[in-house]
Amino acid sequence: MEFSFTSFCNYTFDWDPKKKQHTCLWLKEENPDIGGGRIRISDIDRLRDYPNEDTVMISGLRQDTFEYFINTYGNQFKAIRFFKNKFIEDWSLLGTLPNIQYLYFFFNQRIEQFWDMSANHALTGLAVMDFSRIKNIELVNTAPKLEDFRIGNEMWSTVIIDSFMPLAGTPIRHLSCTAKNIMDQDLSFLDSMPYLETFDFTTNLFTTEQVAWIAANHPEVSGCSITPYTGYPTDKKPDSEGWVVGKRKPFLKYIGNEEKIRKYENAFNELKRKYTDVSYHDAFPNG
Repeated sequence: MEFSFTSFCNYTFDWDPKKKQHTCLWLKEENPDIGGGRIRISDIDRLRDYPNEDTVMISGLRQDTFEYFINTYGNQFKAIRFFKNKFIEDWSLLGTLPNIQYLYFFFNQRIEQFWDMSANHALTGLAVMDFSRIKNIELVNTAPKLEDFRIGNEMWSTVIIDSFMPLAGTPIRHLSCTAKNIMDQDLSFLDSMPYLETFDFTTNLFTTEQVAWIAANHPEVSGCSITPYTGYPTDKKPDSEGWVVGKRKPFLKYIGNEEKIRKYENAFNELKRKYTDVSYHDAFPNG
C-alpha cells in the first residue's frame, strides 16, 4: 500500500496482506478499555527500542504523558496517529515539531482550539475527527505548507464548525468536512483558495442551491458531493444507489428511479446556469 495521507488516515498504509495484520508501532496500555485506556511513561519509553521508527500510533494519553511524549520523542516522527486520547486539554506543544508531515487525531473531549502551526514547516496533512469541543478553526491558517485538511465526524455526529472563512488564502489543495453543520454556511472562502483541487463534504451539509453555486463558480474544484446525485451506476457497480445532494434530499436506488433522478439533474443544471458568475453573497444575501 502506498504511503499517502489518505492511506494514513484510513489506516491502510501499514497493512500486510500476507500476515493479515497492521505493522505500524502502536503505543498503548497493555489492555486498554474501549475509550483508549491510560498509557504510562514506561509504555511510551518502548520507543527507545525503535530509534529509527518515523511513524507511530499512540492511545490513552493524558496531558502529562502527552507532554512527555512530544518533548522526549516528538522530533523523531514524520507521521503520528493520535487514536483515542480524549483527555488531552492542550496540544500546543505540537507547534514545536518542525519535521512532522502527517497528523491524524481521533476522539477528544477537552481540546477547544487549534495550535499555532507557523513552525510546523513540514506539515502537509492534518485530520481532526470526533473532537466534540472544537468549533473555531482559527490557527489552521498558520500552517505554511498544509495541503490536506480534514475535519468532522467518523463515529459520532457531534462536530459543529463556526466557519471555514479562516481557510481563505491558505495553500490547502484538498479539503474534507464531515461535520454536522457549518454555522455561518458561508462558502465565499472558496473564492480565496487558489490552490484548492478537491472539496469533499457530506451530501446534506449544504443546500442543493449552495452546491450548484460551487459547481458553477469553481469548476476547477471536484468533490464526491459536487454533483446532483452520488449513486450513478458504473461498469463495476451497475445496480447502484446514492444520495440526491442537498439538505433533506432522499437516498435512491438508481434502477427504477431514473426519471426522478433525471429531474434532479435538470434542476441542478438550471441552478448552475442561474448562479454562474454570481458572487456568493449576491446569490445568498441572507447567508
